Amino acid sequence: MHVNQMIALVEAGNLDALETEWLAAVETDAPAADVAAVLAALAGAGHLDAAETFAMMLLEERKSRLSPEALLPLAKAAVSAVPMSDQLRAEAAAAYRALYGSDQLFETMLKASGLLSGQSPRRALRTLDTCLALEPGAYLANRFDHRVIRLNGYNDVFEAFEFTDAAGRAVRHEPKELADEFDLVDADDFRVLHQCRPGDLGALLADDPAAVLVGICKSSGGATDANALRDMLVPAHLTKEEWNRWWGKARTAAKRHAQLSLSSDRPIRVSYHPGGRTLEEELAQPAADAVMPLDKLSVLQQYARELKTRKGALDPAFAGEIVEALAGQARDYVRRRPTDALASALALDVASAMGMPAPAEPYPSAASILTGVEDAARTVADLAAPDLWPAALAAMAGRSDAHAHYVRLLRLAAAPLLDHVAAHAGPDATAALAAEAMTQPTRHLQAILWLWAGPAEPITDLPSRVELFRRLITVLSDVEKDLDMDRNVKRDIRQAIRAALSASDYAVFRRMIDEIDEAVAATVLNLMQRTDGFSDAVAHDLLTILRQKHYRLFLTEKVQPWEDPNTLWTSQAALRRRQAELKHLLEIKMLENAEAIGKAAEHGDLSENSEWQFAIEERDLLRAQAVRMQEELAKAKIIDPHRVPSDTVAIGSKVHLVRLSDGGALEVSLLGPWDSDVERDIYNYQTPLAAAMLGRAVGDQVTLKLGGREEAYRIGRLESALEA
Repeated sequence: MHVNQMIALVEAGNLDALETEWLAAVETDAPAADVAAVLAALAGAGHLDAAETFAMMLLEERKSRLSPEALLPLAKAAVSAVPMSDQLRAEAAAAYRALYGSDQLFETMLKASGLLSGQSPRRALRTLDTCLALEPGAYLANRFDHRVIRLNGYNDVFEAFEFTDAAGRAVRHEPKELADEFDLVDADDFRVLHQCRPGDLGALLADDPAAVLVGICKSSGGATDANALRDMLVPAHLTKEEWNRWWGKARTAAKRHAQLSLSSDRPIRVSYHPGGRTLEEELAQPAADAVMPLDKLSVLQQYARELKTRKGALDPAFAGEIVEALAGQARDYVRRRPTDALASALALDVASAMGMPAPAEPYPSAASILTGVEDAARTVADLAAPDLWPAALAAMAGRSDAHAHYVRLLRLAAAPLLDHVAAHAGPDATAALAAEAMTQPTRHLQAILWLWAGPAEPITDLPSRVELFRRLITVLSDVEKDLDMDRNVKRDIRQAIRAALSASDYAVFRRMIDEIDEAVAATVLNLMQRTDGFSDAVAHDLLTILRQKHYRLFLTEKVQPWEDPNTLWTSQAALRRRQAELKHLLEIKMLENAEAIGKAAEHGDLSENSEWQFAIEERDLLRAQAVRMQEELAKAKIIDPHRVPSDTVAIGSKVHLVRLSDGGALEVSLLGPWDSDVERDIYNYQTPLAAAMLGRAVGDQVTLKLGGREEAYRIGRLESALEA
C-alpha cells in the first residue's frame, strides 16, 4: 500500500483512481496504521460513504483468511477512522466477540463500552481493551496520580469492578471510568513494588538491581535517568551512603541485561526494551556517535568484549560498516591529518587481530603513513592512544632516519610511554635525555617523572633518587614562582608530580627514604618544607613517611628565617631578574656553546683541536653555573611585604638608624643577595652588617662597621623596604 500516493488522490478528489489503488491494496497485508491513515483522509475530506465502503471491502476480504487476533486491529483502525459508521462499529464488535466471546463478562463490557450505542470509538475501544484484559489479582496504576489498585472481581449489582488499594481499602470503578483513568501494569512495575510490595522491593534492591531498573523504567514510560532514580530510591528505600554502592551494582547488572541499555550521557539514561535488543542494536547508537578513529576502535573493542562475554557470533555487517569507515578515514586523512590517518590504520590492525572483517578496498598502512610524512615524531606524539604506541613505533622503523625521530620522540612523549621510545632510541640517546632533564627539569618534566618511576632498562649514570626528588621540587618551585604561567598548565604540572610521588602508596619515595642517612634526610625535609606545591594530603603523607624513618629530624628547634641555610629570601623583582638570567644562560649561551662544539668538531682531530677543547671547557662551566643557579632558585622564597614586622628588624626591613656620637641619621634596607645595592644602602641580609641588626627591636643599640669605621647606632624606626 502506497499510503502517501493514496492520500494525494484523496486530496485531489480522484476517487476512481483511489478505488483502483485500494482494490490492489486489499490483496496485500497492509498494516492497520496505513489503513487508518487512508480512511481518515477520506473521512476528513467529507467522503464518509466512500470511507465506509472501502473499510467494509477490506474487512470482508480479510475475514476469510485472518485470525481474530490479526483482524481486530484492522477493525479498530477502520471504526476509529470513520467513527460515524454504525456498520463499522458492528464489525468491530464482531471482531471483539470472535476473540473474547467466551469471556463471561464480554457482553457486559461491550454494553458498558458504548461501542454500539454512540460512544466515541476511541473511548469505547479503550474501555474494551482495558476491561477485557483484566483478571483477578491484576494491578492497575492511575495515569494521573500513580495510585495502584489490585483487582478483586466484578460486581454485577453495582456494575463495577472492585479493587483493593495500597492502603487495603476497598474501591469500585465502573468500566469506562476505569479505562479513562487507569492503565494495566505488570506486577514488577515500580509503582506496584513501592506501594503494594515493599518487602519484595527491598529484596530486589539487595539481590536483583536489574529487576528494579526494569520496574522503574516501566513506571516511567520506558526510560529514566540516574537523577530520577536517586530521587525515587533515596531516602525512601536507600540511604545516601547506600545509593552510590547500589548504583554501581545496578549499572553493572544493566549492562548484562538483555532488555536494558545505558546511555553515555550525563546523567546516565537507562532504557527498557520489552522485546530485548541484540548486541548490535545496543551498540548502534555508540557506533553512530563515534566520529574519530579512536572512537570507532573503542566501539569495536567493546563489541568484541561483549561477544566474548555473551558467547555470541560476530555480525559481519555491523563490524564491517565500522571497519570500512576506518579504512576511508585512513585514505582521506593521510595528507591533511596524518595522526588521524595513523590512528585509523593502527585501529584496523587491532580490528583484524580481534577477528573483524577486512576492508573491501586497500588502505594505507601505518608504515606507509609514517614514511610519507615529514615529521614522523610529531605524528606519533599526537597519537592520543597509549595502547597503539608500540605498533606506531614499530611502523616508524622503516624510515631511513628512524633513529633521529625516536630521539626526538624522547623529548615529546609522556612519561608512561618513554620506556617504549627508549627501547628504539638506544642507551646513548636516553642517557643524553637524562643529562638534559637534570639540567632543565621544568622543560623536561616528563623525563624526570619517568626517571623517578624507574626506567625499564638501566641508564648510564642514572641520577640518584634524592637528586631526582630535588628536581621535582625544583619544578614545583619554578611553577609557584612563575607568575606568567597559565594556571591550567600549573595545575596539570602539580597534579602530575603529586601523582608520581604518591604512586603505589609512595613506593619510590619510601625506597628513597630507606636508602638515605639522617644527614641526607635532613636535606629532603628542608626541600619539602620550603615547597608550597604539594597538596595538604600529599605533604602530610610524605612527612609521615619521613618521620617514621628519621623521627629525630622533627625534634630540632626552629631557626630564625635568616639563619635557615636552605632558604634564600628575595624580592619578587629580583627573582624575576634571576630567572631571566637563567633562561638566557640555558636558551642562548648554552645553545651558542653547543653550536660552537659542533663547528669545532668539524675541524678534524679533536686531540689537537684547541677550539673544541675550549668549547668543551666552556660547556662544563656553563653547566655548573646553570646547576648552581637552579639550586639557588630552588631555595628562593619571596619576601611578603605585608609580613615585614614593624617592631623588630627582619628580612625586608628598612631600618632608620641614629648615630649616637652626633645624632646623624642613616637608612639601611635589608633584602636578598640578588637585591643588594650598596650605593643605594640596600644590603644582603646574609652580611655581617645585617646580622648585627636582625632580630633587634626599636630602641636597641647596635654597633655597625660602615665605610671602614665602627660606630654605635640606635634603631629609631622600622618600615618595610618593599612596596606593598
